[in-house]
Amino acid sequence: MDNSAGMAPFERVAEVIRAEIRGGTLKAGDKLPVNRDLAATYNVALATAQKALRLLQDEGWVVSRASVGVFVKGIPDEPVTVEALAQQVRELSATVAELDQRLGKFESKAR
Repeated sequence: MDNSAGMAPFERVAEVIRAEIRGGTLKAGDKLPVNRDLAATYNVALATAQKALRLLQDEGWVVSRASVGVFVKGIPDEPVTVEALAQQVRELSATVAELDQRLGKFESKAR
């Protein structure tokens, strides 16, 4: 089944490039073709290819170097969710409480 149904053209181009990075066809450090070549490859307008690259850059998949080109950065870290942060805070709070308790025992022995 084609997962690109309903996607805008720039999203489809971005998804193909993401898949190539995930699959190892494109590796960190690889230089992507110039925008005009990407547009021709995916049969889209130049502005569409540029928008796809901006999306990928915003998501952390690629990095653009002025006058040099666009390079694969790699698979970005998963975005942090509020739930994940809340869990980390709970775990850190428990660790702090445990350390505070240990410190209290240590201080009482030192007296």
